[in-house]
Amino acid sequence: MAFQKYFLIAFLGFLSLTSYGQNDTVNLAEVKVSSLGNETVFKGTTQFIQVIPSKTLSGAPVTNFEDILQQLGGFDLRQRGVFGMQADLSIRGGTYDQNLIMINGIPVNDPQTGHNNLDLALTPGDISKIEVIQGPSGRWFGPNAFSGAINIITKKPVGNDLDLNVSGGQYGLFSAFLAGNYQTGKIRNHTSAMIRRSNGYRWDTDFKNYGFYHQSAYSHNSTTAALQLAYQDRAYGAYGFYTTVYPDQFEHTRSFFSSLNFNTGKKVNFQGQLSWKRLFDRFDLFRQGKGWFEKQGDWYVMGADSAGFRTPAGFFPYTGPNFHRTDVLNGNLGLHFDSKLGKSSAVFSVSNQHILSNVLGLPMHDTIYSSVMKGGFYNHSADRTDFNLSLNQYYSKNNFSVSLGTGIYYNWKYGTLWSPGLDFGYFINENLKSFLSVNQAIRIPTFTDLYYNSPGYTPNPNLKPEKVLGMEAGVKYFRRNIVTTISIFDRMGRDLIDWVKTDPQANWESRNLTKLNTYGLALSAVYDNDNPQQKFIQSIRVNYTYLQSNKSSTGYISAYALDYLRHDFTIFVQNKILKKLSSGWTFSIQKRNGGYLDYQSSKVIPYETVFLLNAKISYAIKNASLYVQGNNLLNRPYHEMGSVLLPGIWIFGGLQYHLPLK
Repeated sequence: MAFQKYFLIAFLGFLSLTSYGQNDTVNLAEVKVSSLGNETVFKGTTQFIQVIPSKTLSGAPVTNFEDILQQLGGFDLRQRGVFGMQADLSIRGGTYDQNLIMINGIPVNDPQTGHNNLDLALTPGDISKIEVIQGPSGRWFGPNAFSGAINIITKKPVGNDLDLNVSGGQYGLFSAFLAGNYQTGKIRNHTSAMIRRSNGYRWDTDFKNYGFYHQSAYSHNSTTAALQLAYQDRAYGAYGFYTTVYPDQFEHTRSFFSSLNFNTGKKVNFQGQLSWKRLFDRFDLFRQGKGWFEKQGDWYVMGADSAGFRTPAGFFPYTGPNFHRTDVLNGNLGLHFDSKLGKSSAVFSVSNQHILSNVLGLPMHDTIYSSVMKGGFYNHSADRTDFNLSLNQYYSKNNFSVSLGTGIYYNWKYGTLWSPGLDFGYFINENLKSFLSVNQAIRIPTFTDLYYNSPGYTPNPNLKPEKVLGMEAGVKYFRRNIVTTISIFDRMGRDLIDWVKTDPQANWESRNLTKLNTYGLALSAVYDNDNPQQKFIQSIRVNYTYLQSNKSSTGYISAYALDYLRHDFTIFVQNKILKKLSSGWTFSIQKRNGGYLDYQSSKVIPYETVFLLNAKISYAIKNASLYVQGNNLLNRPYHEMGSVLLPGIWIFGGLQYHLPLK
């Protein structure tokens, strides 16, 4: 009952606050959504879509992309490390592998594992807006948009200026972000660099993170072209991240990303993209270094302790870290045009995914040594090429709109798979729109799904893609600067990949045996003030999601518990306190289904209800602002993933400075 009480109080408070600005003239429905193949005004969309603009990002208590999703609601971002060091994203109860992440429409998922999907070099200062499509979206984006998709749209380079953000705080936290916009001839550029580090809030939770991002844009008449380059280096103590039996873990990833795209034509629009991403991953089950395990001959030793595994068959020494290198090459061509039949689009894409590893894939005849990751070597590999064709049509007349299409996927191993879909929209009156959506999607197994092999686990390279059918119905309410969406949905998954066994003494084996039916309710309400100089309330965003899942692995013992967020409520508010003093704060309540294994007591502990309050107060001065931010101000340590304990209150502050250049 406590959760329902807090939710009711917060929602009634939101309704009273939004009534304060009903004379404003901003029409949020005019915001354009570019992620659905054909650019569409938000009011014309027929799906449950959220748009998070840069105005919201600038005032929110966020420091990285992961914070945005965590604090602004609608998602289950399960953090093992703070400040985005390692987090798994879930949309509506899906797994971390069942989402598609895009930057300016370009997929950036890692084929090794979804644990690396959020290894992005972007900071909130690089982002113009974030578009989120909840529900199966395969007919627009191809495979892996199983439970939803996120498109991060970066800021377009404009003018000549510099932005600096420097902060520091508890636990040795230091963060710096420097970005510049500049023009060279007809080419507009944006370049940013960042560093973030901390000593950690507890044993083995220290981290270092470096990033670089660059974008160049050229436009002439109806033709535009853009180049993107990104690099990130992320190293962090991973205490108990993946197992509590050997908790002193460490991980280090490095990623390189580049893309080139063009767009030309007005009545008939052609688009093309080419991208390449390489990600290096080193995982130490037993952390190495001074004060940790050090290699002595063929053994890893820390004091009197030797790294290894005790089994009934004897002691097996630890042989060293896991090393992986993944390469993803994507290319696509798109055609978009308007006619009497509405907006039409056809997009053909091809993707080659390759992995080198010392544990994943098929054995190689030779060993390749890494010049990027210290001590790294690869003696296994795997490769695949996917083809996808997306065909979509959008038509609207008077109060009625319909969107239909299909994704056609082909891979030599899996054959041809279809992801059709159909959406209806109908305006009941000028401000109220109903919608109905039915869509299918698929998810291709990761290389970890196919080849993961360790004591107690048997790989299965013959896994098939997962399949899902999603249905959703709801209404959207538009009134000047208020948009509210409420819907009910049902997602029916089959051939889901799960680790199962028939006997408690047998090994776990990955199989396509599980069926999972997830249904629930989603609510999103947004208010944005159009006059930031006059109103106390600048912006409010409320999100609530209720989930219920039923899992079936008949005749098998399943390894994965149903530990989704049953209740997820978040409210975000931006205030103008005084002329130069403003604040942004988020409050969330999360009730997670299931529990985690406490390795000290060997008992399964139910997940606690989590109450999180984060706030940021800023004071503006000429071309700059001073700010103080506090995370988890209620000072209640909590769990989001397994037995990994996340910290209590964490205070830091800093300076933001903007320098216009001639």
